[in-house]
Amino acid sequence: MKRTVLFLGIIGLVLGLGASAVAIGLCSYVSPETNLQSLGLSMSYHYFDDWATPGVEASGGLAGLEYNLLYDSLDFGYTVTANAELLLANFVPVSGLADAAGTYRWYFAEDAPVFGFGGIEASVASGQLQPAIYVNAGVGYGRFSDVTPLAKALKIEKELLKVDAIPGPLGDSALMEIAQVIGSSEYASTNDQIADVVNKIQATSGVALNPRQVLKVEDLILATGDVRHCGWAVQAGVGYQLVDPYNNPRTFLITASADAAFAPNPDGQILFHAGLSGPLNIVEQNTLRLRASYSYVLSETTSLRTTYTVLRVQPLGQPASTSQTAALLLGFDIGSSTNLGLQASLSKPANASAWALDVSVSAAISFDY
Repeated sequence: MKRTVLFLGIIGLVLGLGASAVAIGLCSYVSPETNLQSLGLSMSYHYFDDWATPGVEASGGLAGLEYNLLYDSLDFGYTVTANAELLLANFVPVSGLADAAGTYRWYFAEDAPVFGFGGIEASVASGQLQPAIYVNAGVGYGRFSDVTPLAKALKIEKELLKVDAIPGPLGDSALMEIAQVIGSSEYASTNDQIADVVNKIQATSGVALNPRQVLKVEDLILATGDVRHCGWAVQAGVGYQLVDPYNNPRTFLITASADAAFAPNPDGQILFHAGLSGPLNIVEQNTLRLRASYSYVLSETTSLRTTYTVLRVQPLGQPASTSQTAALLLGFDIGSSTNLGLQASLSKPANASAWALDVSVSAAISFDY
């Protein structure tokens, strides 16, 4: 428990330092359409063999995969998520957990974030006889928005201030106008869009940018990766159990979930998902899924990423089974969205009595498109 509190405390400290540096909130920007997709792969392994003693002292690691797809418009939206963590010992998988979910939302009105939804969820973990799969439908409230254009506007302001290209901050209203230009799809060409951004910067600051500074603005506008989005959604409904992890009879379910995304600054992103499902006697029989992640760009070549996942299954008349994984990755960019670095991971399979700590060299690849 103390390790978990310390782990979350580190996240909070970095988050607080990052949020204090931003005047305008990224989540104040609303995009007419959000279309984000990301894929991340990571792996760490620790091997130690002291030839002075018999046997191998340490041989284990953690492999992970994370996929996210988010689309949101005024009329409809959909979300697909998939996460998996696999624990390795002596280069052989020994335990793990995985979950995947897909949801389609249709909004009742363009100016109100009230929606109906239909979806499917699945999960599997060590100790379960088979996967848990169910479909559900119901109503919910909330929207998501791509705030990457405002994040780019803030990065442009920061870079121009760093080289004394502008005499002072551009101001919240000017930053919002620049973000709207960056996020617009109405320009005939990218050059026209970049020219409009440069003109707004020069009109607000009262100075002319030189060619090198204009090229820097262009690079930041065209940069890919490090997408940021904000929003939240809660939903509840009824479902039907297609496959029960403990071979219990299939039944109708009560389902509820909550998703949230928050970008405290242009360099940080927080994602959270919680889902609860169970039959009418949901207190006695249920499945709880929790996942939280935080990523932060420390510098142009260094990034920090933390994740925490919980899967708790309460079978009817049996003890609850809980699987947890926590990981921290300090990555060093070597190009092509590839990080090499130091990772510390905490894991607690359902059949374990205590947490296990692994510190090792790791590798991670991320794709944002």
